[in-house]
Amino acid sequence: MYLSRLHLQNWRSYADAVFEFNAPSERRSVVLIGAMNGHGKTSFLLSLYLGLFGRFGLRHCEGFATHDSNQDFKTYREAITKFRRNTADSSEPTMIDITLTPSWRDSSEEEKVRVVRRWYFSGRNEPKQGSAFEEVDIYIGDRLQKPTAIDKDPIVLAHERVERNLFEAHVAPAFFFDGEQAQKLIESQGERGLKKAVEVMFGTKVVEELADTMNQYLLRMRQTTGGRHRCSEQQQELNEKLKERDVLNEQIGKKQADLQKLETDKEQKEQQRSLLQEELARMGGTKNLTYAQAEADYIRAENGQMDAEKALAGLVRQLGLALATSRLTPAIQNRLRAEALREDWESLKRGTIDNREKVLTAALPEPDPILGNLPDHTRVALRDRFSGALESIYNPPPTNCADTFLLGHVKGDARSRVFHLLAQAQSLGSVKIKSAAKRARDARDAFEEAKSRKERMQDVPETTQQIRVQLDTINSEIQQDIHGIGAIENELKVLKSNLHELNKRIGEIREQLARLGPEQQRIAVAERVCRALEDLQESLKPTTTARLESYVTRHFVNIADRRFRTATVSLAPGQPPQLCFGNGRPAMLLETNSGFERRAFGIAFTLALAEITRRRVPLVIDTPLGNADSEYRPRTLKALADFDLDQIIILTHDKEVTPDLVEHIRGQISQKFLVEYQESQNLSVVQPDCYFTR
Repeated sequence: MYLSRLHLQNWRSYADAVFEFNAPSERRSVVLIGAMNGHGKTSFLLSLYLGLFGRFGLRHCEGFATHDSNQDFKTYREAITKFRRNTADSSEPTMIDITLTPSWRDSSEEEKVRVVRRWYFSGRNEPKQGSAFEEVDIYIGDRLQKPTAIDKDPIVLAHERVERNLFEAHVAPAFFFDGEQAQKLIESQGERGLKKAVEVMFGTKVVEELADTMNQYLLRMRQTTGGRHRCSEQQQELNEKLKERDVLNEQIGKKQADLQKLETDKEQKEQQRSLLQEELARMGGTKNLTYAQAEADYIRAENGQMDAEKALAGLVRQLGLALATSRLTPAIQNRLRAEALREDWESLKRGTIDNREKVLTAALPEPDPILGNLPDHTRVALRDRFSGALESIYNPPPTNCADTFLLGHVKGDARSRVFHLLAQAQSLGSVKIKSAAKRARDARDAFEEAKSRKERMQDVPETTQQIRVQLDTINSEIQQDIHGIGAIENELKVLKSNLHELNKRIGEIREQLARLGPEQQRIAVAERVCRALEDLQESLKPTTTARLESYVTRHFVNIADRRFRTATVSLAPGQPPQLCFGNGRPAMLLETNSGFERRAFGIAFTLALAEITRRRVPLVIDTPLGNADSEYRPRTLKALADFDLDQIIILTHDKEVTPDLVEHIRGQISQKFLVEYQESQNLSVVQPDCYFTR
């Protein structure tokens, strides 16, 4: 299958853009999409995850690795809102329309698959509620697939159809990824989803499914034993014991993994400690040193002195305010109260005067049903009398009211704060001053003592102090690991003892059941088959791991620096990826290598998956070369172009896959695109048959 068409509408910087891809040929499989940073490369990559798999693909997008695939909801809706074009019309949905078409190598029975996913928003450009938010249409060939399961969520049903007709969501990160994040795909044996993908590609999944089928058969047989009668007490007890054994095996497996991780961590720290001790011995600094402690005491004492002096200075400032206002405080407070009274009086008076016309209109309406039609001069006289009466209500001002505002700038909340500050200043006592002064004096003495102690230690080399600190830290961490290992080993002893007793009891029950009749004999045979399948799964793991290591090694050596020519890749269970050398050179953790070596490993792992599975899935890589040097770039680009896939889409900027580098793979390029952001229109424009110029 190859990606034949991608239509993006209101998706990040794309308003309405279409990528039409040519059918690849045997010699031409590479598609170059050039775009400067921020012009739409990452948007292209994200659209494949979310367009095909929706919320089930979100957890594979960078920044959403912890997203729970069982929850639609807040994280998913927020992500789609974030990815929606910010100037989109609220009446228009955000849409991703993806078509994958069979290539010349696919069987004649293969049909093209088209997935159209739309997200709808309200008038305020917020996600619509419930099922109105998202809609998915799937076409097989040109036939729209209608829902067939009434009791199933249509989004879940659509997702199952996409996985059934294309590939599983957990496989996607192996084929659609950002080059800078490539190494994360296989960190510590990869994510759970990729482990499952490896199981499928090696065929071990078939054995696991057969074992599940046998277990279901056993369950049905146990439930029907004895016809309509209830299962015997022995059968019920056996079922319970088998469940207990499953739980125990799961607990033991987890504890063993934790133990192996702790032991590895402890060994690495012990190696670190040996190196530090050797370095310290060469410097003659193996004796106990206390300079680091003296330095820490000095800094702590200096900070304590500064804090105490600040506190004392604050109290002194408050004391100055208290002394300055001690005689004037009652007068200021009385004046503020008088001005507050005058402010209230003026406010009431002003409110009445401002509403004078309303009051006069209500008192002397025209026509007046009580006074009748008065002459104009009489009405004017009455209005003047009423107006004078209204003003006389507020004359003279209230008792204790200020004649004028001496502190007119202190009103409302400001007046309340002045009252608070005056009260606070008057409450300041000598006890606080004495306590603060004593604290400052004690802090100064402690600082002088720490300073003197530090100066006496100046002759101790600083480097040895740093090494000693590192040794103390590592020793502490090793002790913690030892305690953790001991605790886990004790727990494992208990769990294994319980498992031994449980297996013993299960064996006794099975012997009793074997004598009950033909049905129980069939159950016993099925149980033996289940045990054989479990043993087969365990024996297959080393074989599948060795094959994967072989494939990854071949691709990695082809891409990486020549100094790794003799290296082999190790993917030991529970261990991070390592590079091993056959000349006695110690193994090297991949994570300790340069960024491009880790990226090369991620690309090699992806190529190995594609080669083993023989899936004809498009390979889409964003910035595969990154910060690689002039030797790595053509070698890696050529390795990708030569790989046996129908379509390899490379997203790049002008400083990565340059026009000069393009010459190395010109004969394998099927198509080129250039995506440019038009700032005047605030959108990204797709230009086919274009690329960066020299």
